[in-house]
Parts: sequence; structure tokens; C-alpha cells
Amino acid sequence: MAELTYELESRAVAGQSLADVDTPALLVDLDRMERNIERWQAAVSGAGPRFRVHVKTHKIPEIARLQLAAGAKGIACAKVSEAEVFSAGGCDDIVVAYPVVGPEKWRRLTRLAGGGVAVGVGCESEAAARGMSEVVGESDAEVGTHIEIDTGFHRCGLEPSRYDEIAALCRLVAALPGLRLDGITTYRGVFFAGASEMTKEDAGHEEGRILVELADKLRADGIEIREVTAGSTPTGLAVAEVPGITEVRAGTYVFNDLMQVGYGAAGWDDLALTALCTVVSHPSRNRATVDGGSKTFSGDGGVVGGHGGAGARALAQAVDADVAIERLTEEHGMACVGTTDVEVGQKLRFYPTHACTAVNLSDQLIGVRRDRVEKVWPVLARGKRT
Repeated sequence: MAELTYELESRAVAGQSLADVDTPALLVDLDRMERNIERWQAAVSGAGPRFRVHVKTHKIPEIARLQLAAGAKGIACAKVSEAEVFSAGGCDDIVVAYPVVGPEKWRRLTRLAGGGVAVGVGCESEAAARGMSEVVGESDAEVGTHIEIDTGFHRCGLEPSRYDEIAALCRLVAALPGLRLDGITTYRGVFFAGASEMTKEDAGHEEGRILVELADKLRADGIEIREVTAGSTPTGLAVAEVPGITEVRAGTYVFNDLMQVGYGAAGWDDLALTALCTVVSHPSRNRATVDGGSKTFSGDGGVVGGHGGAGARALAQAVDADVAIERLTEEHGMACVGTTDVEVGQKLRFYPTHACTAVNLSDQLIGVRRDRVEKVWPVLARGKRT
């Protein structure tokens, strides 16, 4: 029996015409991606803070290196396993923006920190701080620690009203071996009570002010807070304008998606990621099915409709065509067809609702420029959960 080996699904190669790329495939418009990187870096740097890019959207070290070359201070990721991939890919300033818990994960963080990588991590509990210190403190390594603050998303962190607990945790981290108190951080985005009644600019300004006021209060109590970190793609540019914010984080901006269009954080011309699909069924004038289902787009619901007549709340919207995917099964994307004429065998490009989850389902991204393949990137950090 022949030995089984893993093969990348796409056979796209540099120089190939986009018309010859097999489907379904995820494409990156290189001109748009490069413009997004340059625009965001210039805006954040121009406002004063440093910019740390979250790699959750692309999961590709080579793209991270483009962001770093443009001026980003370092990268953020969600899991230790992602940090390991990007460290191997040449990134040496990495924050795991997640409350890392568990001895094996702490040992892996220690190896990264001891191998020349500047490592930061989120922390919200005494248990995590003490456990991490016990592991890291046995080595010569040091892990920068960012106290997680919950500013309204209610996912992780301590609410600002719990000031005494926050101050006590800061003092504990500063005293524990192997740990360094770097500062405080939050992620709120537009996922909080009252967000729908605010502009994204007002939401970002408020997010930044909440964190800066907390940092000032901690400093007044003798606690050294060096880093005050906030932001997301919807709010990051506004957060950057708040005096006292030292670092802004954002990730989806590199590609953008229909969610960001819905939030008002991106325009249609900022969308760099598309899924190339083939029409495999066209049973009636207003119905068609393409070969990209939930295994291509994920199952995230739409927050924005199409810019044509099809799709009130599309799961994916065709590029330059009035076709919107409204239902998904694993291998099928069922679309509403508006004014556009389509036929079986035709290839269409679709903007996904959520770029990050779509990328995590693909083993390659294909970079295109002027309808020709220029780059083929393996998605090296896809599926990393530990």
C-alpha cells in the first residue's frame, strides 16, 4: 500500500491566469491588501500609538512580515500554537492576546520566551498568574503580562468597576518571578450594550478613554503601567486618537469582509478576500448553486446585504454581480440571482461574511494581481487551537 501524504488542494501556480484556477479557492487581491496595510499603518502611526497587528485573519507568516515591514511593532495571536508558527516564520515580538491557562501551554510560552522571542500574554486571574509564574520562573525567561479588562463585550477580563481586584492582580503580577507587568488591555469592538446607537468613532473614543482613565488611576496608586492597549478593526483608528493609548491592535483590516462593511469600518473597495466558486446548478431564473458551501465560507450569518438587488442579508455577495448566497450546506452554496444572468460552469467571486473563519477552512490563499496568480501561500496557522 502506498504511503499516504498530505497534499495541498489547490494546484494554482504563480503566473497562472485566474480563469484557470480550480474552484472553490480563496483569493487575495494583492493591490487591495497592500493598500489596506499601508493605510492603517499610516493612520495609527500618524496618531501616535504603536500598531500591533492581529494575525488571526490571514494566519500566514509572510503576510505578517509585510505588515512588520510597513511599520507594525509586532503581532498578536490568539493561541500559543499560532505563536509557535509565527515565531518559526521570523516574528520575534508576539503577544498571545488570550488568557493562557494550563501547564503545557505555559511551558510552550517559556520555550518561546527563552528562544529570543519577546512574548506577551493576557491575564485576568490570580490562578493563571501564579501558575504561569511557577513554570516560567523556573527558567531564565520572562513573559510580559497584560491584564485583561472587560469594557463591555463580557467575554474575558475584569470590569473597570472591580478596581480593587484589578489593582491587586497588577501588584501580584509585578511581584511574581518570571512575569513582567506590561499594562492593561481590552477588546470590545462593537459588541457591547448600546453599540448600535453609537458611531464606530464614538465607540472607539469611549473604549480608549475607559482604559486610559483606569491606567491613570492605577499609576496614581503607584502601579507602573507602561502599555495601554485597545482597538479592533471597527474601532482601532478612533482608539488611536485617544491620548494615553500606547498600542492599537486590529486584524481583519488586512482583508476586510462583509461584517466590516456592515459595521461601517470598510468600503466595498477595501475588500481584499474573495472565494472563487463555480455555478454547478441553475434550476430557475432566480436560483443557482455554487460549489462553495460551509466548508468554504463557514456558517457565519450576514450583517450586510448585497450592493445589487439580491440578498437582504447575504452570507456571501458576488463581486460585480447581483448574486448573493443565502443558504449553505457543507458543499453547496444556494444563491439568489437578481438581475445578473448566470449559467452552469460560470465562475463567480464572492465576498465572505467573515474573512477569518473562511481562511481557517482553507489550506491555501492565492494572491492575484490583474487576474493573474502572483502568490500561493499555505495557511500555516490554520486550525491551531491550543
